[in-house]
Amino acid sequence: MSFAFQSARSLVRAAPAFPRLSYTLGAAMGMAARSPLGASLGAGLGLLGDILNEMILRAVPKQRTSHSKKRKRMATKGLKNRHDLVPCSGCGRPKLTAHICLNCYHDIKRKLKDMKRTAEETE
Repeated sequence: MSFAFQSARSLVRAAPAFPRLSYTLGAAMGMAARSPLGASLGAGLGLLGDILNEMILRAVPKQRTSHSKKRKRMATKGLKNRHDLVPCSGCGRPKLTAHICLNCYHDIKRKLKDMKRTAEETE
């Protein structure tokens, strides 16, 4: 038996004045001993395996996060103002800096197709 497991057992025995602590530690020890996940993680690791098992068992929130607390946390993640929009010099519509305006692009594309069609018709 490893040192961490022995010290946890001694805490359970020595803490009758704290029933909640002894119940929690006892439950954690029992689950660590019976858990197949705990057994597979702690295999061959000794003291480190026991510490990992205890950490995995305790990495659970005590209570469910309420709706209001979630919303308060998410309140700062709203949409930000865009500072990289400028008016297009050709049509005046807003566009991203260093990008071609989509409206002007479609106009140029349409004109090029028309030019190719007229060139093919004349030949």
